[in-house]
Order: sequence, then structure tokens, then C-alpha cells
Amino acid sequence: MPKMEDTPTPIDEEDDMVDVVVEGNPIAIAMARRAIAKIANERIATVNTKLRTIPAEFYPFIAGPQNARANSLEEAHGVQIRVPPYHTWTSQPPPQQPLAGHTPAFLPAAGDNHISLAGDRAAVQAARAEIERIAQELRQQLALRQLSVDRSQHQYVIGDRGITAQDFFDATGCAIVLPGPADEEMITFVGPADQLEAAENHALELATSMQQGSVTITRQGNGEHARNVTQYLRDRKEIERLEKLHQFHIATPPSSQRADAWNIFFRDGKNAIRARTEISSIVDAHPPSRVSTVEVDPFFHAHLRKDISPKVKKDYGVHLVVPEVSDSEMPVILVFEGESGLEPEYQVPRGQPSPQEIKAFQQGLQDARAHILEILSKQAKIISTSIDVPQMYVFQLPIESITTNYSRFHEKLRKFIFKEQQARSADQIPVRVTSSGTVVTLRGPTPSVESLAAKVNAFVEQAKQDEKERDFTLSFDFPQKHANQLIGKGGSNIRELRDRFDVEINVNEGIVELKGPKAKAEAAKSHISTLGRQWADEATYVLKVDPKYHRELIGAQGAQINKLQTRYKVQIHFPRSAKPARDDQSNADAASEAGRKGPRREQEPDEVIVKGPKKGADEARDEILSLLQYYKDNSHTTAVAVQASQIPSLIGKSGSGMDEIRQSTGARIDIPNARDAKDPSARVEIQIKGTKAQVAQAKKMIEEKRDVFDQTVTKTLEVDKKHHRTLIGAGGE
Repeated sequence: MPKMEDTPTPIDEEDDMVDVVVEGNPIAIAMARRAIAKIANERIATVNTKLRTIPAEFYPFIAGPQNARANSLEEAHGVQIRVPPYHTWTSQPPPQQPLAGHTPAFLPAAGDNHISLAGDRAAVQAARAEIERIAQELRQQLALRQLSVDRSQHQYVIGDRGITAQDFFDATGCAIVLPGPADEEMITFVGPADQLEAAENHALELATSMQQGSVTITRQGNGEHARNVTQYLRDRKEIERLEKLHQFHIATPPSSQRADAWNIFFRDGKNAIRARTEISSIVDAHPPSRVSTVEVDPFFHAHLRKDISPKVKKDYGVHLVVPEVSDSEMPVILVFEGESGLEPEYQVPRGQPSPQEIKAFQQGLQDARAHILEILSKQAKIISTSIDVPQMYVFQLPIESITTNYSRFHEKLRKFIFKEQQARSADQIPVRVTSSGTVVTLRGPTPSVESLAAKVNAFVEQAKQDEKERDFTLSFDFPQKHANQLIGKGGSNIRELRDRFDVEINVNEGIVELKGPKAKAEAAKSHISTLGRQWADEATYVLKVDPKYHRELIGAQGAQINKLQTRYKVQIHFPRSAKPARDDQSNADAASEAGRKGPRREQEPDEVIVKGPKKGADEARDEILSLLQYYKDNSHTTAVAVQASQIPSLIGKSGSGMDEIRQSTGARIDIPNARDAKDPSARVEIQIKGTKAQVAQAKKMIEEKRDVFDQTVTKTLEVDKKHHRTLIGAGGE
């Protein structure tokens, strides 16, 4: 066996392999190999590995057309194979085109862009060897050529405006690699030498077959209106829909510029004509009377988008286009859509509107604009204030610790501001908070900014005072048996207490040591001591309860147990086996998560654990046992078998038959669906539940009805149709 210190650090599981030398006679060696392989496979039967020696240019050939070759390898070896897509290089360019008669110098893929294998160790090794063999063959078979194509035309070869790299490979048998950031124009083709020219020609056809045109958007020289319509159609995803429908690309100017015309790029002239026609029809349907703007301080944009926009659309039929952060100085655009704008699949209108429609547009926009301005006018003046928050650190610390403490203090300040913002009233717009270096800037309505600034300043001043007292320490005794509860799982409780009281807390051998500002340390001591007293008073009871009663004790959605936990301030845990069906999730998890944290011990299927302050635990235990006794007394069950065809008559009109029995006896009665029985004469069981007396009485009533039904005889007589009317009588008498 090799020494562990002589083995290299593995990069992945498959690389974590060492050679074991076995010496002996051939039979013994074979037995030893099997024994060693068995031990290894028992400990790590499956592996995940990456092939780091395969050039990325080979990936399309290893995957094959439509990934067929990789799928075949998966089926043959029973492993999972992932071949990364590769058509644009970012970290390592393809090799340069070699001189005539030379083969390209393909290099292994760079970065983490590798073929990965997963599965049984032996199968992965076999698949890896097969792929490496294929790669070796490809080194001898593949040639490489490069072609300089204008960078702006690359998008028409591969991508959303061209075809996929897979389609290019399927059509030409060659891989295509687009240039990365370091190369402006060179496209690389990899494939059999006799197919490279066809691949180049195909790429050139794609790059040069795209035609360009324009569609005028401006009406009556109103470039601002054209820009607003463009922004609206982009916001409504209408431009994307047109591109997909007519298979062309629209290039619109930036939102801050006039949009007199759109540039369109297309391959099929007929599609371009259809697209021009539809775009013109959409623009005609949105005259200036249908579109308006309102200047709004960028501070209100988020509030407009979240709270005001839905109401304006519902009440006035007006869609709002609120500028993004990058265009925050642009106005808010209002477009009248009417009631149909509320529909999920809203269709942008086409064609010239009628005079009546134009009048409705103007009125809707006027009302919506007035509503928005009225809301904003009620807001206080928007102001900004900046607060220089000093770097808070302990001076005794080495200089390299300053940054850590500085960022930690700012994190506390961030949490403080977030908490204050959450506590604001529902109708109050939150203050926008930004920071640059040590300066925190607050922007918003004057009262809100002034109030928050005062709180931040107070927080900072308190922090300065606290820093002067960071060396204060306070120690006190704490019951060692409750130390784990204080620390919490993974130290979660201690971390929460440190953040809450802003002090360092260490627990060791029954002693708790606090370090930090005196007032905060004393508050933390008081809280921790209270926890210790509560835990010392804690009692735990394990109740033996038949699992068939768990569901009823828990209640629908855990309601009954949650009520007990809240009333008595205890935790009640049911075993995981108590988990019922999803439609009535009255289970242990739902019941107890509201009142507990941390793991619970393994429970037997018939155990219910009550844990909490002794007085509350005693009362909760007694109430659970009382409930259990009640359910036992009221859980007598029996079944009565009746013919399926009798079920409708037992139920009666609108359930009156069963209601009569239920009201007379007080029992619960569950009746199966008669339609589930294929044979009407087959017997089905009616379930009865309740007290012993209730069950007996209900059973007797149902059996009496059953006996009458079973003894009823039906006979059919053949009577000439001409006598039917006479037999029925006038009005059926």
C-alpha cells in the first residue's frame, strides 16, 4: 500500500485513486483483487469525475448530433454523462490555423468547462477510457480553419437571431467557435478537412442573408410620442411577440432618445412586409390622445410600480410604464387600455380608433393623471440627508482587524435601519437608504427622513459610547446541565443572544462570561438567568397513547395541540409516524413547530412528549389524558353491510334519511359512494362511530331498513302499451 503522504491531493473523487501492488501466485492475486475491489466498492460504489484532458473543441463530436453519441455511451455503460455546450470561448481561444500538412495543437479545456461522468466506479472508468479513446481518434481526424467575419454579423450566425450551435453541427458536421473578448472577428471551424469549406459557406450565408430595413413610428413629427409608444410596447412585451411571430429582429433606440423609426433585420422579405403592416396598425391604434406622461420624482417610482399602478389600471383602465433605475429621470408613461387591460392575455389594439374611443382615452388619462398627482401632492417634500458613520473598532486590536469590525458595525446599523423601516405605518413610503464609504444617505419625505436620521444618529452615538465600555466583563454561574440549551444547535441560540444584546458570550464549565457595554451585559445576564430558572423548572412527560387517537388529539392543521401549547406554554411532540395525509395535515410537525425549536428525540410510535414549565406541563398532560379518555369513550365503531343499490334510499332526498338517524342516535355515519360499486347487488359497508349506546342504536335502525329492503321483491308484468294510460289514471291517480 502506498503511504498517504506520498499521494497527491485529489481534485475530484475519481482522481482519488492509488495503485495497490499485489504479489503472489495468479490464483491468489485474482482472489485478492476481487476482495480489495469489494471492500472499495462497499465504501464508495459511485463516483463523480471530470475529464480534464479533453479539448473543448471536441465536445460537439463526443456528444454527437442531437447528443446521440453521448446517449449511446450512457446506455452502454450505465453512467450519466454531461458534455458542456461550447460555441463561444471566454478563457482559452481555439488553436491557430496550422500550416498546410500540419494538425492543429488542440489543448485541454480550461477552467471548469469539462465533461463530467457519474455512476458506478467501474462503469465510470470504462466510459472514461472510451471517451479518451474517441478523443485520441479525433486528434487525428479533425482539421481547423478560421474565417474573419464582421463582429456585428456574428449574432446572425449563432444565437437568438441566427441558429443554434447544435443545428449548425447537424447541418455541416463541423463545430463552430465564436470569438471571445480578445478577438474581434475570427470565427473558428473544426471538423473533417473535406467538410470545412461547406461549413464556412453555411456560416457566410447566415451572416450575409440578413437584410435591414426601417419602420417609421413618428406620426405628425411627434418624436416624443413615438418614444413613449416604443417604451410602452417594450414594457408590454409586444416587441418580443412580433419578433417571434414574424421571425425578424427589431432594434429600437434607447429610451432616452427619440424613436422616429425602428430598424428591422430579416431574412424573408415576405415576413418583413407582414411585420411592417402589423407595426403600422399598432402605432395607428395608439395616437397621442391615448398616451400621456406625468413627471414624478424618481423617489416615488418604486411606490408607483408596487402600490399605485394596480389601482390605476383597475379604476381607470390606464397602464403605467414606470422608468427603470437607469432611466430614472424619464417621465412616467400613461397608456389607456380600458377594461380589457386587466385580462392576463391582453391583446394590444390595432387600427385607427373612433372619435368616441378617443374621447374615452382622453377622459381616462385625465382622471388617472389627476389621481396620481393627488396622491403625490399629499406626500411631504422629498429631502436628502447624509450621516457620516465613523469606523467603529476596538483600539487595542491590530490594524488588520479594523476593516472587519468596521463592516460588522455597519451590518448592525443596516439591520437597525431595516427594523425601523419595517415598523413604519402601511401608508408611509419607506425612506431610501444608500451608502458610500462611511457616509449613509437617507432620501424621502421630510418627516420620515428626519425621524429616521434622529434614530440613526442616536444609534451611532450609543455605539460610540458602547465602544468605550467593550472591555467590561461580567461572569455568573449557570446550570451546566442546561448549557447545551443555552448554546443551541450549532450555536444558534448564542449567536441570536449576541446579536440581540450586542455582547460577547462564552459558556464554560457552568460559568457564563459576558463582555461588552455594562448596561447591555447586565440585560443579557438578566435574560440568561431567567432562561436558566425556566429550564430548571421544566418537566418532561412521556404519555403512552395508541396511535389511532393521534389524529384526533392533534386536530385539523394541528389546531387542537397548538391551542394547548399556547395556553400552557409547553411543547407537545407527536412521533413522526403520526403524520397523516396532506389534505388534513394535523401531524406532529404542524402541531409542534409553532411552539418548538431544535431536534426532538426519537419517539416510539405510541409516545406523546409534553415538555415545558412544570405547572403548564402538568395541566397540559391532564387535559390530553382527559381528551384521550373522551375519544376512547366515543370511539366505538361497527359496520353494517347493505346492498349498493340501497344506498340512495338510505341517504334520502338531500340526505334527509341519514340526518334522521344521526339526529336520533348522535352517532357519526360514513356511507360509501354507491357509484363505486360495479354490481348493484354487491354488499358495501356503512361505518358507524360513537359511544357504545349510540353505535348500537344506529346499527339497529340501519339493519331494520336493510332487512325491509332485502325482503322487498320486484316483479315485472308485460302489459300492452294501450292499457298504460288507463292503469295510471287521470293525473296519475
